[in-house]
Amino acid sequence: MKEVMVTDCLELLIKARQAELCVQAEIEHIERLHRIMRTSGKSRRYAEQIASKLAMLETDLNREIDTAVDIKRKALCIMSALNGYERTVIYRYYILGEGWNKIADKMYFSERQVYNYRKSAMKKLSEKYGSHKGEPKCLSENELSI
Repeated sequence: MKEVMVTDCLELLIKARQAELCVQAEIEHIERLHRIMRTSGKSRRYAEQIASKLAMLETDLNREIDTAVDIKRKALCIMSALNGYERTVIYRYYILGEGWNKIADKMYFSERQVYNYRKSAMKKLSEKYGSHKGEPKCLSENELSI
């Protein structure tokens, strides 16, 4: 059975958040270029250049999405140790890439409550999976599959 080292749950969650934010930024950039191409009064040649660049960006985006999905799959497996509000807060911040104030608004909590749920969740994850401060624990391939 193949094993995957999880030396720091927070590091994996941060990677998942970064991947999500990167994908979101790329999508916004591509959408902007599509708008420019449609509204541009420039020549056909200019539109073809933009279309060519868009094709390359969309290929890069697909690779980034694949990477994000892999990272998020592992992060979701780790998050399965959580439930209730803790899981929701961690999911919204690290998987969906939402900010703390947006999470608080959507959940009808104060930001302080959201931070407290995050702190509690991270403590549970650290106890279950370990962290860089102690001996790392492993997740088997079965635990990683969703």
